[in-house]
Amino acid sequence: MIRKSLFCVLSLLAISAIPIPAHAWGCEGHEIVALIAMKHLHPDAARQVQSILAASPIDTNLKRFCRNSGLPVMADVATWADDIRNDLPDTAPLHFVDIPLGMTRDKYDISQACQPSCIVDAIKKYSDGMKSGDAKSRADALKFVIHFLGDIHQPLHDETNGDRGGNCVPVGYEDELPRQTNPEHNDFFPNLHAIWDTDILEGMLADRDMTIEQFADYLDRRYQPRWPGWTRGKPIDWAWEAHDLAGTAYRALPAFVPRDPTVQVPSCADNNHIGARMAELHIVLGERYDNVSRPIVEEQLTKAGLRLAALLNSVLGSTAK
Repeated sequence: MIRKSLFCVLSLLAISAIPIPAHAWGCEGHEIVALIAMKHLHPDAARQVQSILAASPIDTNLKRFCRNSGLPVMADVATWADDIRNDLPDTAPLHFVDIPLGMTRDKYDISQACQPSCIVDAIKKYSDGMKSGDAKSRADALKFVIHFLGDIHQPLHDETNGDRGGNCVPVGYEDELPRQTNPEHNDFFPNLHAIWDTDILEGMLADRDMTIEQFADYLDRRYQPRWPGWTRGKPIDWAWEAHDLAGTAYRALPAFVPRDPTVQVPSCADNNHIGARMAELHIVLGERYDNVSRPIVEEQLTKAGLRLAALLNSVLGSTAK
């Protein structure tokens, strides 16, 4: 509970300071993605991952939020890209892509949402960056790829409804009603984005009384029949897939949220006070919402791990010496 409360405080500070979705999947989600991926790395790629990360370890002076001790290095670095966002603010927009909610692939060019760049571009850029360069640049590229493969599979990182990817949609969840945290910005917590980042998964872990290692094993076994189909595709395909699931996340809400074509929303006080307007809907989520959201979270974490492994096998397996 202390760790969860600390995460909430830090998330609120990040959301207030940076007008974008923050910390997709939280600590546990990103670490689970990496743990699943490790199970599917080819030996050459696994050796390359270890070698690249060992050649340029994370600065011990870096303030890190996630401190799960004893994790393999690949899982430990999975949240590094969030830790360094304040130091490298230009990387902040690379964690998501703002596709307007309800848009379909045949009617929308995703390049419109990638100006000047977005997570789809970033995965390609840093995948290429793992192949060559000095030790630090290769390690940083690998750490970004590990993190962004998690981010792109969090549905609310692939959509916006004029609400900063659900950050401006206050919701009650797990007996916690939304409270205003920044009146000037119309920020509220909990909000729809935050519960998809952390609360849904934390509830699943608590209900099953599992560690993240156990949950990664469980997901890997549970979805084994789907492995072949889930390793296909490119970042643009994964973004559209997650975007469609974001539509489900909104449709399952116990209140109607109209579609909003507004894309750029600097704060929840913008777009005609979107945060305050959504607060007036008094959305409270319960068991029915969990029944919809939990299977999506399970599948997206598993897909992210499998696809991360496939990408690393493709890029690093060929560069092994």
